Amino acid sequence: MSKDDWYRNTDWNDQIESEFEARLNRSRGNYYKAQYLRIQAGYLLYSSKTENQKKGIQLMGRVINDYPEETFSTIHGNEQLGDYYLKNGDYEQAEKYFRIVTDHYHSNTRSGTTGLADLKLSETVLLSDQEDKFQEAYELSTIKFNQKGGDLGLNDQKFYYATLMANLCLRMGKTEEASEYANSALKLSTITEPQFSRHKTVGIIKADKNTIERLKKINEKSLATTTPISKRANSGKRNSSTFNKLWSRLTGK
Repeated sequence: MSKDDWYRNTDWNDQIESEFEARLNRSRGNYYKAQYLRIQAGYLLYSSKTENQKKGIQLMGRVINDYPEETFSTIHGNEQLGDYYLKNGDYEQAEKYFRIVTDHYHSNTRSGTTGLADLKLSETVLLSDQEDKFQEAYELSTIKFNQKGGDLGLNDQKFYYATLMANLCLRMGKTEEASEYANSALKLSTITEPQFSRHKTVGIIKADKNTIERLKKINEKSLATTTPISKRANSGKRNSSTFNKLWSRLTGK
């Protein structure tokens, strides 16, 4: 066993747990204890075995409850739990954990997380079809995301954002804005070259066929709007200007 393997177990049983707890007890300082717990919990959350996932949830709960002062680990842990529940379709729990991280963004920084938990919160609201929260989700993903240090440096992040906003705007009846986002996402999806020469997989966009087809339909939907052409032209200029300014700030383009 290498020096790091003891807190990176991909499986779990009584012997592994006993050895893990013994090593954890010998670890120095709460900073490292919380970090080891969080890393091990993360490995188990991504296990294909339900029992391992349950243990991962339990260990992550220990990180959050036993080491509340270790903010770096607890905030990251909350986001990982949000990711887990979102992936498994438990939107109520996902929303709970993403809100904790989003509140942290608004009172502190995005350090220690992916920096995208507020967007994931918006995605959760959208997927759970909570129409009464769509406006909140929109503001979290635009004005507040920009004001609170949101950044979209990688192409896959830009694609995720544009796709999310295309779907959210469409549900809110903002068809022209939805089309703008869908168009941006479609353009991004054509990028096949690595974003960084030394890191061939970083930022690579993985868009499935269904997502691309939906984006095409959203992009075309604006053309079928019943808004009179004269009014649509003026509205389009205003919306396009607002969209371009926000998109430029968030993506650095």
